[in-house]
Amino acid sequence: MKVFIVGAAAVSGGAAIKAAKELGAEVITTTSRSENVPGADETIYGIDLESPGAVEKMLADKRLAGIDYLIYIPARGSVGMDVSESKPEMVPPSLEYSVIPYLKLAKALQPKRTIALSGFMALPALMKIYGAMTFTKIAMEELAIRNPDKLQIIRIGMFFSNSVRGIALLAQRRFTREKDFQPEWRAEWKASGMKFSDFFYDKNYRSEKETYKQHSNGIPFRPTVPEDITAGFRMALRGEKAPIINVLGPWLWTEDKMPELPAAVTSRLDLIPPSIYSLI
Repeated sequence: MKVFIVGAAAVSGGAAIKAAKELGAEVITTTSRSENVPGADETIYGIDLESPGAVEKMLADKRLAGIDYLIYIPARGSVGMDVSESKPEMVPPSLEYSVIPYLKLAKALQPKRTIALSGFMALPALMKIYGAMTFTKIAMEELAIRNPDKLQIIRIGMFFSNSVRGIALLAQRRFTREKDFQPEWRAEWKASGMKFSDFFYDKNYRSEKETYKQHSNGIPFRPTVPEDITAGFRMALRGEKAPIINVLGPWLWTEDKMPELPAAVTSRLDLIPPSIYSLI
């Protein structure tokens, strides 16, 4: 088995490498630098996804011939805001970085499956802070639902990573500067006596546990760790057919349709350009 992982230096990328190697796969990765990614067999250097020629540069590398699975880790978008603050101009740049490259790669390389990452976007806690990135993730999930023979999404619970720390920092800055930003959250945070970062994680974990407890199968809840993410990738690389794999701590389950989304999201689905669904 041959697995190509774009952006494997992140925590979830490391989890993907581990799963692939456990299954005996040859692993090819990318980096924007000129050094090998730990754990990979081959690394394609100098891949900057902000560069217009990044996809073409990857496709020109003959080591990608005959890959079985493509895993795409990178994601970027406007966060640190309520979903209701999302604006139309925020979504296309996020799709350009987070989605369109893997659709182009999938179309050219024709792997068995292309796997990308999402989160539990309908969580009340995330809706307060994930902003326009919500719609990028919804587009990714909808693409997988529409093309289950080609695309797959792994939804992952909140875990310690640089990206989550960055989102928490953006939120804290807004709480510091804007007295009218999320007043209920502000009051709850102040009453908790916690550092904001601790409050941020704790609130999300409580929201995860309460919202998805029907999927526990009697297993106690705990926050997601890299080993759980590896389990999700292992499931995908072993040929799981469902378009959505959910990883929430030790809770693991699949879905073949979109979840019920709150009105705050469904009323803004026109922020997603319909053209994104015709690229695969």
